[in-house]
Amino acid sequence: MRIFVKVIQVIIVSTFLGIPLAILSLWYHNPPGCKQSCFREPCPPNACMGGESLTAGFPFPIIHDDNAGSPVDGWGRIGEEDFISLNLGAFLLNAFFYGLIILILFAITKSIFESVKRSVR
Repeated sequence: MRIFVKVIQVIIVSTFLGIPLAILSLWYHNPPGCKQSCFREPCPPNACMGGESLTAGFPFPIIHDDNAGSPVDGWGRIGEEDFISLNLGAFLLNAFFYGLIILILFAITKSIFESVKRSVR
């Protein structure tokens, strides 16, 4: 039972450590460089097709551009009105993903320092 409690604690701590990185991942937009929507060919540069939905977040999309709820000039862009459609499950998965990366880097760094410390003795 103690191992189960420790695993739950690690999951919670890693998720809290990953929250700032999950927020920073909102700078990642897919498709990249999409600045406006385009509804017929040929599309201008930095435009995405009207059927494509712009998303933000990595590795799981957290926010989707909601064309129906956005003002016309906000189509093809992530704006304040799109934060209403925040996917909380994807946000927590991203936070956990980044938290695990932080914990793995911490464990590697700790083992390297311990190895150097032993070799010095």
